Amino acid sequence: MPIVRVGLVGAGVIAQLAELPSLAAAEGVTIAGLVTQDARETADNLARWPIERGYDTVESMIADAGLDALIVLTPKQLHTPYVRAGLHAGLDVFCEKPLTTSLSEAEELAGLAERSEGLLMVGFNRRYAEVYQAAHEEFRQRRLRFVVAQKNRVGSEYRATLENGIHLLDLLRWFCGEAVSVTATAQADDPYREQGVTALIEFDTGVSAAVAMLRCTGEWDERLELYGDGTTVRVVAPDRVTVTRDGVSTVRDLRARANGWNDVKVSAGFAPAMEHFLHCIRTREQPLTDAREALRSQQLMHRVLEAAGLPTIDDDRAASADPAVHP
Repeated sequence: MPIVRVGLVGAGVIAQLAELPSLAAAEGVTIAGLVTQDARETADNLARWPIERGYDTVESMIADAGLDALIVLTPKQLHTPYVRAGLHAGLDVFCEKPLTTSLSEAEELAGLAERSEGLLMVGFNRRYAEVYQAAHEEFRQRRLRFVVAQKNRVGSEYRATLENGIHLLDLLRWFCGEAVSVTATAQADDPYREQGVTALIEFDTGVSAAVAMLRCTGEWDERLELYGDGTTVRVVAPDRVTVTRDGVSTVRDLRARANGWNDVKVSAGFAPAMEHFLHCIRTREQPLTDAREALRSQQLMHRVLEAAGLPTIDDDRAASADPAVHP
């Protein structure tokens, strides 16, 4: 197996829980370089993970490390220049979701990816999670008619719907097709830190979806309910999917199978997403969540934000937004 040399930009919370352990354990992969915000963070990661060396800038890493791929795990407002640099260098690029913080930048990067020798994959990891893949399989040959979806968290963060709710919108596109109408409403004392958004979306396949993306709840709660053709599929992520047909329910419980230990990098789809990216590097297949798919999900997010009366671009607080990359 040819060795794939990857360089990372960013090593925050999710990089520690998901991407770095996945890459460190992957066969035929060398983590050739790392760029972080400061020298101490880089040194800590060099001590913890099998990384060849740290670099001060992405440009110096690209020039020196002999990379095949660049993995961008920075806060979302920093994605664009790093993805652009990787694609201009002809590298394959993996970028955390959302691809960018604005539709115009997403359009730019999708166009650049199409003209580049490199692949661009965006980390919409939910598509790679077993519970969602099992649910998707149930409706491959059945007609889906209605969806109820929610992705709720305790507390808010800067542009919470774009940061986190976009997972749901990407999943809905995967299950339902492309949106033909969008209505939405938001509650927000500060329009950049909303308490929540609800939306009704009609798709070109005839599916109707009701969506809640809330930040004023008492618990983390992510679930997807799908109805049609005499079938109910209920996902309680990341652990359980229940299929009910003719009054009989079948439950797939990942937590029980893992003896009660929830390995988030697997159950939430992070590790399978990275495996898919490495597979695409080697086979030159287009990733399931490639630049065009990411752009379409960003276009739907843009419509939801507009309909809810929320900002569609950052304000001057973006530079000081929480640097953690949220799952």
